[in-house]
Parts: sequence; structure tokens; C-alpha cells
Amino acid sequence: MRNRGRSALILTMLFVPAYAATVLAASWANLSSTSAQEVTFSMGQADLIIADGTRSSAILPSGSRSVLLIQGRTVVAAPVGLITHEYEATDIEDPLNRGRYVMRTGRAPQGVAEVAMTRTLARELDVRPGDQVVAGMPQRRLTVVGLIDWSRSLSQAGLIVPSDAPLSGARPRLLVGLPTGQRWLPPEPGPGRNGFGYVDRREAGPTAVEKAVEAAAFLLVTTFAGAQAVLLAGATFVVGARRQRRDLAMVAAVGATGHQVRRIVLAGGLLLGAAAAIAGAGAGLLTFALAGPLIETIADHPLIDVTMPLPAVAGVAVLTIAVGVIAASIPARTVGGGPIRGDLGGQRTRSRLDLASLLAGVVLLGASTGVLLITGNPDGRIELLALGGVAQLLGVVACAPALIRFVGGVASRLPLSSRLALRHSARHRLRTAAAIAVVTAATAGSVSLAIVGAARSEAPTEHPRIRLGQIWLDAQTLQLLGQDGLYRFTAALPTRRLVTIQTTTDTSLPLTGPPPDGAADPTLIAALEQRTIAVGGADVIQLVTGRTPSAQELQTLVDGGAVIFNDTLASGTRITLTKDGKPLPAVRTLVAARGVYYPQLPGLVISEATAKRLNLTVATQAAVIDPYRLPRPEELTAANDLLLHAQLNARQPLEQPITAAATLAFAAKQQSTTMFYLLAVVSAIVTLVASTVAVGLASVELRPDLATMSAVGATPQTRRRITANQSALIAGLGALLGLVAGIGPAAAYISYSTNAHWHTPWLVLLVIVATPPALTTVLTGLLTQGKPLLIRRTN
Repeated sequence: MRNRGRSALILTMLFVPAYAATVLAASWANLSSTSAQEVTFSMGQADLIIADGTRSSAILPSGSRSVLLIQGRTVVAAPVGLITHEYEATDIEDPLNRGRYVMRTGRAPQGVAEVAMTRTLARELDVRPGDQVVAGMPQRRLTVVGLIDWSRSLSQAGLIVPSDAPLSGARPRLLVGLPTGQRWLPPEPGPGRNGFGYVDRREAGPTAVEKAVEAAAFLLVTTFAGAQAVLLAGATFVVGARRQRRDLAMVAAVGATGHQVRRIVLAGGLLLGAAAAIAGAGAGLLTFALAGPLIETIADHPLIDVTMPLPAVAGVAVLTIAVGVIAASIPARTVGGGPIRGDLGGQRTRSRLDLASLLAGVVLLGASTGVLLITGNPDGRIELLALGGVAQLLGVVACAPALIRFVGGVASRLPLSSRLALRHSARHRLRTAAAIAVVTAATAGSVSLAIVGAARSEAPTEHPRIRLGQIWLDAQTLQLLGQDGLYRFTAALPTRRLVTIQTTTDTSLPLTGPPPDGAADPTLIAALEQRTIAVGGADVIQLVTGRTPSAQELQTLVDGGAVIFNDTLASGTRITLTKDGKPLPAVRTLVAARGVYYPQLPGLVISEATAKRLNLTVATQAAVIDPYRLPRPEELTAANDLLLHAQLNARQPLEQPITAAATLAFAAKQQSTTMFYLLAVVSAIVTLVASTVAVGLASVELRPDLATMSAVGATPQTRRRITANQSALIAGLGALLGLVAGIGPAAAYISYSTNAHWHTPWLVLLVIVATPPALTTVLTGLLTQGKPLLIRRTN
């Protein structure tokens, strides 16, 4: 209590991890992406979801319960025109649907004139319960009676109607609840063998591989975070114990043994650990209870049947107390193992200790690197991977005293303020190394999460079907629009040209290319699919290649040859087409594009004269709008409004609406979970807090030297420069060491995981490494007192 400021800093170091771990544990228990809750979000309380429910209900066991579910898309009249949205037709109050929906306002729809909609769609349409909307195929006026959310995604927009009043045609499915203890087997072995598919709740959860990866991530994060917490609190206790040496020396002077002195320090760790555990657990649970809507928004899932994971919270509390005791044991052994009074004048040169620490660090780094290399594969042991990550962190930290000693040796070449700051840090290497360990541990966690996050989000990208910005209109769409509708459709878009694609219907290309085992590569799949034979000229070449055709390409078509866009089709200077299984005369080829594949566009083009010469049948496959720029959302909405009106006015309305979309640049598939983002945010906060606290504690140790500098005439500007330079040394060296310590575990986990692909996030890493040093340096310089310090020395 007498050293409230220092105790508050240590308490903060223990409280922040305990608080964050409690919030994450509660969120994980209720929103885990691989828990049974995730299955409930999509299946409710059903044991099975059977497709084509009208034919399969008869094969269910006796005593089964079922509810009809229709899922599809429909047309909705919005202020901007006709748009399409997903809809579901079912009885949302049926017990089998419990967990699939969350009723926010109003009631469930009944009859053909009522509808409930998600809050996202209600905001988009600016409607409330009691208002009316027009939706369906054909359109009908509906009264909004409730606002609801789909549990699988709170951000998804859609409508819900009764199962006997669907808004468009769709194949019905059944949600099935089996009798207790009853198992169901399909009539034929394997899904889809009897004309329908099914989803079994027992098989809807994560696979064994996904469970292993999830367990690996949990163990790695827990172990690494535990090591970080020990280093964070341990470093703070080291500085606190050094500040406490006079009190401990007085206790020793009146007869206390070294063991009793160590107990005093350990008791402080136990007391502060218990206080942090109680405060962190209480504040964490309170935050989870009060921040439910915010957590739902972040997770994009509702909190259903919320349970407080008391065993996990108790484990966090016990771990926090253990961290406090373990962290206090590090300085306890130091202060209780030698003559306290003799060390009060400053730290003696301990070159052997520095060398021993460096040697231990190098050994740990070598051993941990070897362990990570061995276990960094899908067949590796996750326990060893976690152990290797912690060992690498400890190895990097162990090298800190030797690095500080080396930096102090080159201080004579620096300006006065930098030289004094570096020499002070080198003279008190233990305290400086402890502060650096704080920054290193915090930065390592942020670096690992950043690299793993980039790797998880950099999954193989989906290959675009046509070129960027182009809009594909199939033959059915062209028929719906008609000539006049097609003209108005293209006029609503930034159309440069409209190219009609004529293709051969009775001709095929020889199958060549890589072996089938490489078909998992999206680029290879696109190359295998781009095999259509087009009949045309310069407009087709420009549509596929995006450039003006060359004279050689045009001459090739005139001479009866083929211009190839898929280079995997070219096995020489000629290509042989087949008709009805029989080869046609070979034609000369010219490759116009290499390594770029668009499955919906033609693989090659021949002229009309060549098609007639080979007696090929030609038909219109589609039309492609080639824009001079990417269409804006409002332009696409206006064009689709015309297309949807054409469908609604057709003699035989379609079961599902057709809309046109421009091909955009495909982003990598996002695989990062909500829990990962929460961990990343917590890690970033801990990094900044730990860096600031560590530098602050180390700056306290600089006050006596600053008082001496003031006594010999140092200006406030000089004193600020000294403290700023020391901050830059601690935070900068800690950030660089954290970068080294964080790369190894991240790389090993990426190699272990089958759904992550290495990608270096240079900008994010730069921000992580540069922000703490810059922030703490500026803050330390600004907060350094301008007036001289007066400190009475007693030694």
C-alpha cells in the first residue's frame, strides 16, 4: 500500500490478461465457430435435414417429427427498384427451428399476406412492423409483422414467410427430429444415391482434422499467452523488487534470512495475483453480460442459451494467481540469494552472467527452431509445437542482457544524451532486460497473430469466370429481355461493346494438359474448363484478351486457322477438332494469350468461313457486355430492375430470379474467425500497454541519474532527450526481438494447418514493430518533468 503506484502497475499487468481471458472464454463458450452452437445456428434442433422432403418423408422412422423448410431467392420492390434477396418459408415457432432464428420485434408471420424480415433488410428498405412491402414471384403485397435475425449470420438480409406461402419456387426440404436414441440410415449407402441429399447433425460438426487444428490453435495461444503473462508480470516484479531493496535490506538487517526475504516478495505476488484474478474475472463477466449486443455484432451470431463457463473462468483466475507467484519467484531468488546491502550502489559488471544467459539463449533458440521445423507439418505433435514456441520466446529474451551490454559498448560514438541513456541501461542490465522482455513478449504475440491471420485469409482465390467488369447474359436472359429490353439493359450500364458469342454445338477439343491429381489448383481447373469453340472475329479476340487484335491474329482467321486463348490446348502449330467422335482436318493455330484463363469465355475462335468449311453447327450461347469501366452499384441495380421486370411479366415466370452481376476482383476467402479478431485486438492492446508500463518503470530508475545531471547543469531538454533515448532503446530492441520470437511459432502453425498459406503482411508487421517504440518514446519525452529533480542520496 505504501508503494501504491508500483503496485498498481503490477496489478495492471496481471489484470489485463485475466480480464481479456475471461471475456474471450465466455465468448468462446457461446460463439465458438466449431462448437455445437454453430450447428444449431444452421440446423436448429433437427437431427437431419433432408432435401426434396415431399418424396423422402415416407422413409423416416416411426415417431419422427418434421417441419417443412423452403429456401430460395425472390424479388423485392425497393425504393431503388426491383432487387433480389434470399427468403425462407417455414414455421419459425416449431421447436425444430429453435436456434435458427431470433425474434427481435413482433411475431411470426401467418397466412399469405404476412412476412417477417431480418433487421438488415428492414434497415435497407426503411420499414417497420406494420408497414407493407411488395415481394414474390409473382409479386404480392405483404404486411411486416416481425423483425427477425438468422442465427447463421446477423448481417444477412432476407424474408421469412409461412411454409404454405412461399415467395418463389424452390425444392422443399425437411427438418427432421428423430425419436430419442433412434439412428437413421439412408435407403442407399452414401448421400444422394436415392435422388436426394441429406445433412446429418452428427456429421455437420468439425472433422477430425479441423478439431486437431482448433486444438492446436487453442493450445498454442494458451501456452504462448501464459509465457507472455509470466514475462510481463515477472519483468515488472523485477523492477519493483529492485525498488524495494532498501526495505528488504532493513528486514535482513534485523535478522531475516534469505528464505524469509524471498517469502516477502512471493507474498506480494500472491496478493497482487489474487486481486488481479478476482478483479479480472468479475470485470470480464460483467463486460460479457453488458456488451451482449456488441459481441453479437462482432461475432455476426446471436447469443442463444447463454451459459457462463464458470470452470473456465475459475481456471483463468487460478492461472492468474499462479502467474503472479511464478513471476514473483524470479526476483525473489535474486533478492534473497545474495548480500542485499552490497548491491544498493548499483549493479556490478557481470560478464559471466551475461555470457551464460547468451549461451542459454542460443541453445534455446537452436533447440526450439529444430522442434518447430520437425513439428511444423500436419502430422506433427501440437504439444511439441507449443513447447517450441515458448522456448523460442524464452531464448530470445535470454539474449537481451548480452545485447544491452553490446549496445552500451558502442555508446561512446553517439551524442551525449544517447550515450548517457545507453550507458545507464547497460549499467542496470537486469532491469533493462526485464523491461525489454515485456515488450518482446507482447510484440511476439501480435506478430504471430498478424502472420497467422494473413495466412488464414490468403487461401487459394476463386478464379474469375470472365474478365474484370464484364457481364455475362446467357441465352435464357437474352430471350427474356428481347431486342428492345437488351438495348435498354446495355444503355443502363457503361457499355463499350456488346459481343454475341456464337459457339459450335457438335464439336469438341482433345483433352490434354496436366494429370488429374493437380485438379485442386484453381488455375488448372479454369484451364480445363475453358474449352468452348467460338465462331467470330476481331470482337471475340478483343473480348477475351482485352486488347486490339493483331494483324497476325486476324490473318490467321482469314486463312482458316484458329486463334487460341487457352494455351493448354496448343500442343503444336496445329489443332485437331473432333465431330461425333471423328477427327476433322487439322487447322493451323496461333496462341493469343498465355497463363490467363476464363472458364466462361471461349478457349479458341475460328471464322464463320472455317465453320462452314468444316460443316459445324453454330448456335448463340450468350452475350457479354464489355464495359469501359467497372459498373457502379446503382447502375447494376437499374439494369437488373429491367431484367427482373421482364421476368415478372413473362408468360411463365421463373422459379428463381435471374440477375446479372459484373465480375469483380476476387478477394481471398476469409477464414479468420471472430475469436481470432478478438485475440488480435487484445494482443495489440497488451502490446501498447506493456510497452508503456515497461518504459515507465525503467524511466523511474533513471531519476537519480537525472538528478545528478541537473546538479551539474543539464537543461530540461537534455533530460528529455536522455529519457526518450532510453525509451527508444527498450521499446525498439524489444520490438525487434519480438519480431524474431513471433515468426517461428507462426510459421510452424501455418505449416501444421492445412487451411493456411504463407503470406507476409509487411505493412501490418511494420505497424506492430514501429508503433510501440514511436509512441512510448514520444510519451516519455513529453512526460519528463522540466524542473530539476532533488533527490537525497544515502549511499
